Amino acid sequence: MPDLHIELDMPAPVAAELGLTSTNAAGEVRRMLALFLYEHGRISLGRACEIGGFSHWDFAEMNRELMIPLHYGAQDLADDLARLCNA
Repeated sequence: MPDLHIELDMPAPVAAELGLTSTNAAGEVRRMLALFLYEHGRISLGRACEIGGFSHWDFAEMNRELMIPLHYGAQDLADDLARLCNA
């Protein structure tokens, strides 16, 4: 299945306020989306790291800084093991 491409228009002053530039916007938005989806229980820890381009250690540190509790249950473990076995 091909990757999904999403375009987002954002007013320049808002982007500047968020520290987004044409060179870092795509990566920053991916990381923000991964953090948000993980925080709200929509994706597993492993999937959040994959989407955001985080190592597990960096993701744990980012969650700590943002006071997002880490939740890693049996399904997270199963998802991670399945990804490792298919890699």
